Amino acid sequence: MFKVGDRVVVVKNLHEGPDNLTGKRGKVTKLGSGEWDFQIHIEGYGHLGFMKGELEFEETYDTMSAPHPDEDSLFSQEVDTRHDDAVSHPSHYTSHPSGVECIEITKHYNFTIGSAMKYLWRAGLKDENTEIQDLRKAIQFIEFEIERLGGQVE
Repeated sequence: MFKVGDRVVVVKNLHEGPDNLTGKRGKVTKLGSGEWDFQIHIEGYGHLGFMKGELEFEETYDTMSAPHPDEDSLFSQEVDTRHDDAVSHPSHYTSHPSGVECIEITKHYNFTIGSAMKYLWRAGLKDENTEIQDLRKAIQFIEFEIERLGGQVE
């Protein structure tokens, strides 16, 4: 887990208050003390306490946030802004028989668990030729979470 000096990113913000700290970067300055597991310093906000599930290593966060090489070409494509359903409510996230949209579930989890769920949810729905690839990506995100929790990936 984290130790003093580690660079981290807030991935889930349970703090009440006017500022959403999700995405803010900081450095671990102190370990657990009652109400929180880690204290980090965030520029402009000072020293704040966080629980385990609220933080991710900065390097892991940056790696996980980087676009997958297969998806790079998506950024160079023109987007038809007249129909925002492909952006706001893509069919491969809204076609579950329950009627529940993928984001309604994944937004309650940290980045790695939410990403694994996203790939499981859409496996074979976005493109039937990538179902196995989606399942492998889900496994990779689960392995990232196991490592983050200090476990060994088999």
